[in-house]
Amino acid sequence: MNLSRIKNDIGLSLFLIGICVVMIWDSWDIPPGSFEPLGAGPVPRMIAYTVIAICLVIMLRAVLQWKRLKTSPGSKVSETTLPYRPRPKDAVIVLGLTTLYVGLMASRLVGFATITAVFLFITISLLMNFNRKSMLIAAVIALIMGFGCQYLFTKVFVVDLPTG
Repeated sequence: MNLSRIKNDIGLSLFLIGICVVMIWDSWDIPPGSFEPLGAGPVPRMIAYTVIAICLVIMLRAVLQWKRLKTSPGSKVSETTLPYRPRPKDAVIVLGLTTLYVGLMASRLVGFATITAVFLFITISLLMNFNRKSMLIAAVIALIMGFGCQYLFTKVFVVDLPTG
């Protein structure tokens, strides 16, 4: 791991912790649900606490790697190039797909399970460079997540989801 990635991990974690603190602050006065203890107030706080815990683990790992990088003999702490190729075009496409996904869900033209499965399949395939082997895995994941989440949300959590 290079120094640039370590700094990115720490910076992004601090940014996410800041967002979570705002979420906790804003959701503090929201009362719990009337039929069960989980509801509009406690759920965002639990999610925020979980994200903060994950960010703290990432930051701890980054700090330990930074110390190891500085103290290991023969290694130089430098700003080397990233080990991956940035893909800004793919990022813009994913942003567009996400916007389209949210728009279709808000319009209720397509059901949650269907649009979620299609969105996940296209997004995962894009991020895997439309590799044939990966596309089968993407299809399985997309179908399980789309229809599995619909079942979980409607039958277990009793949430009204858009239906087509």
